[in-house]
Amino acid sequence: MRATLSELGASLARNKSMTISLVVTMTVSLLLAALGLLIQGQADRTEKYFGDRLQLQINLCTKNSPSSNCIGGVATDDQKAAVQAALRENPQVKTFDIRSPAENYSQARELLGQTDTGKAQLETLGPSAFPESYFVTLKDPQKFDGVVSQVSGMDGVGNVNSLRELLGPLFEILSKMRWAALATSLLLIVAAILQVSNTIRMTAYARRREIGIMRLVGASSWHIQLPFILESMLAALISAALAAAGLAAFMYFVVYGYLRDTLGEITTWVRWQEAGVVMGYTTVLALLLALVPTLVMTRKYLDV
Repeated sequence: MRATLSELGASLARNKSMTISLVVTMTVSLLLAALGLLIQGQADRTEKYFGDRLQLQINLCTKNSPSSNCIGGVATDDQKAAVQAALRENPQVKTFDIRSPAENYSQARELLGQTDTGKAQLETLGPSAFPESYFVTLKDPQKFDGVVSQVSGMDGVGNVNSLRELLGPLFEILSKMRWAALATSLLLIVAAILQVSNTIRMTAYARRREIGIMRLVGASSWHIQLPFILESMLAALISAALAAAGLAAFMYFVVYGYLRDTLGEITTWVRWQEAGVVMGYTTVLALLLALVPTLVMTRKYLDV
């Protein structure tokens, strides 16, 4: 084992610049892949929060609703039944889901709890301040005017919001950011694989006489391969640690330092738990990027 570590140290000293270059390339590619996964997680959270991209949100009256449909206060059971019947009979409506005031309050706690201002606002509210809501999926997302005009004037309906209009730009931005990060990451991952292969080739060429002597004295292929594998794995672990540090900085300064405070009323943002899972995935990816090309290339060049 001591001899293997000695060979590893000597190899790192000889290939210092190439190792640093490999670490930098892998770190950037892993960081971009991690950001792509984190953005995907954010898109999933946003979809879940807003009811899986449901097209319309119909809020019934509460005791404080300003709508002219809410003169009688909280929507009555008869008014709820009339709205539900209208939705069932409308040919443009595919399905609709009902969210209770308690469920809306729970969602508001998750959203407003991201900022100090939101927490202060929430202290004065209770479940009774939130409406019963109907989340409506349309057969044709483009044709929502008919449903809006039908239910917006009904007694007991406080307001009707088009989530498609509200969330369309947000989902478009998230999708473009995700694909841009993953596409760039893929290119850099290919570059990292090529760089690992080139490093193995040049190291094997530089040590060809030593390797030949080791074969003459009966050293096994695994014993010859091990220093190369350890060198690649060490570079992968360093790259994964640096990428994790970059992702942690993004979470601390961007998500928790800016987005949750300034845009916390739009959606719920990813948390440290999701970032930790992404860090685990990128660490596994880093080890695979190092191990697979190293095993392939050492078998190719060390058998010559």
